Amino acid sequence: MLKQTKRRLSKAVVSAVILSSVSFYGMSSSIKANASSRFNAQVGKSVGSTLQDVVTVATFDELKAAVASATSGQTIQIAANKLDCTSQLVLDKIDSNITIEAADGYTPVLDFTSFRTTAQKLSPKKTGDAYTGIRITGGQYTIKGLIVEKAYDNGILIKPNFDQANPENTNVGKPDNNTIVNCVFRYNGDAGIQISGSKGLEKLGKDVRPNNTHVTGCVAYRNFDILTSGGNADGFAAKLYLGTGTVFSHCVSAENSDDAWDSFGVNDVDVTYDHCVAYHNGDPKVFTGDYDKANNLPVDTDMTVGKCSGNGNGFKMGSGSSKYGPQTSGVRNLTDCTAVDNISKGFDENNGSGTINLTNGMGFGNLKGDYVLDLMKAGTFENAQAFRVKGLKQPSGGTVSIVDTTRQAAIRAEFDSSIAKMREEIRENKIPSYMNFSFWK
Repeated sequence: MLKQTKRRLSKAVVSAVILSSVSFYGMSSSIKANASSRFNAQVGKSVGSTLQDVVTVATFDELKAAVASATSGQTIQIAANKLDCTSQLVLDKIDSNITIEAADGYTPVLDFTSFRTTAQKLSPKKTGDAYTGIRITGGQYTIKGLIVEKAYDNGILIKPNFDQANPENTNVGKPDNNTIVNCVFRYNGDAGIQISGSKGLEKLGKDVRPNNTHVTGCVAYRNFDILTSGGNADGFAAKLYLGTGTVFSHCVSAENSDDAWDSFGVNDVDVTYDHCVAYHNGDPKVFTGDYDKANNLPVDTDMTVGKCSGNGNGFKMGSGSSKYGPQTSGVRNLTDCTAVDNISKGFDENNGSGTINLTNGMGFGNLKGDYVLDLMKAGTFENAQAFRVKGLKQPSGGTVSIVDTTRQAAIRAEFDSSIAKMREEIRENKIPSYMNFSFWK
């Protein structure tokens, strides 16, 4: 086992890097490369010919410098509880084998308020890829134990790069095999995490779709895109030219302005949801503050406030034919998944087809139906439960059972207790505990 030694980056080195750094992804790559070269040269003087296995940083400037110079096998640990993020953080190395994680004893909040303020001045009416908090065009990155908040667009965007002005010479990247573990994405201006291909690359016939993305133990909370009246900010958006092998495990998507999970325009690929919770998405009262007041919750002064008219589905697993491709098909695998109190549907095909494999599903309180899956066919379909028949549309070959009224209050109480615990942990800047419910037994 390699010996790990920690070091603090020299502020003098970081200052030299920042003088030549850039603010937005895709701008002045030669300047960025030059800064990275100077950083590596100066680090080499202090630690020898090889970089140490663990680099410890405490500021956003140090984090950017460490990311730019990192090599395969290296871990970057953040030893601070808050970072003032003044620009986008770009992760663009191919097959990087690089980890960015919280140092022991810390829960770093990557606060993109400063970058958002700059972005709003540059583009007051439209967001886009250049304004996401963390932009991943490379592969085999692992991000662990961070809170990502208040980006102008997505908290994290995993997507190949496309330069419309110079499409044939675009350094598209290879966004495969990325892993996000035990993170919170809150108060961002679009989805907490979005995983997508590129329409521009698709038109050129280039297949550079993100493959094998694994998201585990993450919470997407109160993300809201004010410029579209809430219409884009899903908790987790695995959509638009998605690659294969996307897996969400032990994740919670709560009170986002659009859907909890959205898989619009993914053609025939498979998506897996394991021990996931879709809770109370699309409620406009959340983003006025009225919901907090009505439910005796501390009024959330960190979220963006405004008019919300998002969709509000829980697990939105597909789409009909559109400009992004034919009607979705493929397989949706769900195990121990819960959809509660969403303002539209709980488990929703959204006019997509394909096969649904479900073991242990619970839906209640979803205003337009707990299961709307009539265009899908059931593979394995076991222990799918709902509280009511209204709006229920079962998949071909699958049956949803209605929970006995004598059990419903206890199930609701157990679920609400878990949500209350999650809220408290988020308010305390902690990574929320995993939710495991006894009602599956």
